[in-house]
Amino acid sequence: ALTVHQYLEDKRIQEEYERLAEEAARQTTEAPTEPETEETEPLEEAYVSPIDFEALTAENPDTIGWIRIPDTNVDYPIVQGTDNDFYLDHDFYGKESAAGSIYLDFESEADLQGRNQILYGHNMKTGAIFGCLTEYKKASYYQEHPFIEFDTVYGDAKYEVFGAFAIDVVSDTSFVYNQYIDMDAQTYDAYVEEVLSRSDVDSGIRPAYGEQLLTLSTCEYSSANGRYVVVARRVS
Repeated sequence: ALTVHQYLEDKRIQEEYERLAEEAARQTTEAPTEPETEETEPLEEAYVSPIDFEALTAENPDTIGWIRIPDTNVDYPIVQGTDNDFYLDHDFYGKESAAGSIYLDFESEADLQGRNQILYGHNMKTGAIFGCLTEYKKASYYQEHPFIEFDTVYGDAKYEVFGAFAIDVVSDTSFVYNQYIDMDAQTYDAYVEEVLSRSDVDSGIRPAYGEQLLTLSTCEYSSANGRYVVVARRVS
C-alpha cells in the first residue's frame, strides 16, 4: 500500500519535474520574415528543439534528451550516466531519490543513431516517472497512446508502440531484452519476433531491420522481479 510519506514524496517529485518542464520549454518568438527575391533561395534552417537543452545541461551535463507520451504523466528529461546504477536512485539534480530519473542505457548511443535505444524509469505508484507504462496491458490504452516523442540536442524523433510485455528477469532468463542494443539483421529480427510473441499489444506492426527501436523498461509488481517493457519503432 502507498504510505502517506511515499505519496507526499512522489507528489513532490512530480511537482519538481513539472517545474523543470516549464523552465525547459524554449520561449519562441516569430522572427520577421524578409521578402524573398529571385536572386536568393531560402536557406534550410538548422534544427531548433522546443526544449531548452542549454538550460538543462547547465543544470546537469548528463542531460541527453526529453521524453513525452502525449496525454500521460510522461514528460521528463532524460539523462545518461557512465553506468546503469547511479540514476536508479538519484534525481535529475544528482540528489538521492527513491524515484530516480529516466535514463538512457549507458551503452546506448545518445545521438539516436543506435539500433535500439533503451530507457529505464521507476514505476511510481502515483503514476509518476514510468508509472503509466503498465497501462499498455489494456488495448484501449494502447489505442489512445500509440506514440512516444523523444527530443534530443541532435533532433526530434517520434516512435510508434508495437509491443508491450511483462517479464520476470530472474525466473525467465530466456530473453534478456536489455542486451539487444547494437544488433545485426538476424538479431534484430529475433528481438522483434520475441517482443511480438510476448506482447499484450496487438498492433499489427512488424518493424523491419533498419527501423530504429525505442525500448522503455520499468518495474512490474505481479512478480518479485517483474519488469514491464514497451517497445516502439521510429516513424519520423
